Amino acid sequence: MNFANENEFFQHMKERFRQFDEDARVLREGKGHLDHPEDLVILSDVAGANQAISSILATAKNPKTITIKWDGYPALIFGHGPDRKFSIMDKHMFNKKDLSGRKVYSPEQFIEYDRARGVDRGELNNIITNIWAGLQKASEGTQGYYWGDMLFGQPLKEQNGLYKFKANPNGIAYTVDADSEIGKLITGKTAGIAVHQFIPADAATTDESTPLNGSIGQLKNNSDVAIIPSAMPIVPSVKLDQGLVNNAKSAVKQYGNAVKKLMQAPQARNTFNQLFTTYINKKIVSGDLSNLANDFMDYFESRPMTPSMKQKLSDHINANKAGIEGLFNIWVAVYNLKNQVVEQLAKQAEQSPVKGYLQSGQQSQEGFVSNGLKFVDRMGFSRQNLAGQR
Repeated sequence: MNFANENEFFQHMKERFRQFDEDARVLREGKGHLDHPEDLVILSDVAGANQAISSILATAKNPKTITIKWDGYPALIFGHGPDRKFSIMDKHMFNKKDLSGRKVYSPEQFIEYDRARGVDRGELNNIITNIWAGLQKASEGTQGYYWGDMLFGQPLKEQNGLYKFKANPNGIAYTVDADSEIGKLITGKTAGIAVHQFIPADAATTDESTPLNGSIGQLKNNSDVAIIPSAMPIVPSVKLDQGLVNNAKSAVKQYGNAVKKLMQAPQARNTFNQLFTTYINKKIVSGDLSNLANDFMDYFESRPMTPSMKQKLSDHINANKAGIEGLFNIWVAVYNLKNQVVEQLAKQAEQSPVKGYLQSGQQSQEGFVSNGLKFVDRMGFSRQNLAGQR
């Protein structure tokens, strides 16, 4: 790539780093590899869209499978490996190919692991030190790892019959009725972690995790760290509008072939997918999901990439405008269907002893999980969370 002067070069590199950070943010949004139902059309075209619709229908038919998606931070993995030694780590440590990230057997070794790579995670070191003994006791006699999100890292004080905490600075503020089941569970605890996935002791990566479906597995609540399940405090009911179901199915049938053709792009599939997921997140942060197809063309033109790849993709996209229109029509139809589930769950959650609030004061949850997908109010929680990261 040629540049007219040094300033043009540095402006280009600045834009590249900014774009890289935006793309990384897309990957960070969904902890545990959970996808939004509507995004499956981007990730797996027609098969993904049909999977999304089937999962939404299954969720409405069997709402007992729905669990809370707690908005905790940081996400931690803890438990016993094949050597039966206890360890605590984050996802990146767990996924190290040489397994060195799992060979951390004390708070001191956790801190030393960071120091060796030139990192100081400050407050996290204190959290790890405070919860180590409690999580070790809670998982005693088990094998394998548990994946969860920290909800609070110091004792909570009851305020007018409520416990209040907020783990994610950009996310949900929680209140829990002190007299409720979860309220009694966290009373007197020094910390709380919501567990949601189990990982076999010999798993190669976190991709082998399986959902706990609202339980805490073989863990025990016998220490000063509360192990908080993701089960709904109140079993919800969900009723779908058949018109929205028909719209989603019709959109897939009408545009499916065009979308399949669009996704046969002259670029790695994951990279091409990210072109759309990053764009969607930008639209969500803007608060405007109108004109998705038309605005995408302008967005594409603004993306930094090599001239040769820009030309190849431009030719492909212009030859598949029906696929662009179809992709976003399917996305919107599935999004609307999913939102009907989210709205009903959010309304029923208002009667729950566990309540969540956005920064605006609006009552909300981060979202819910069912059939391996996340049901999130993207114009509420997602918008606030993504905007805060910017």
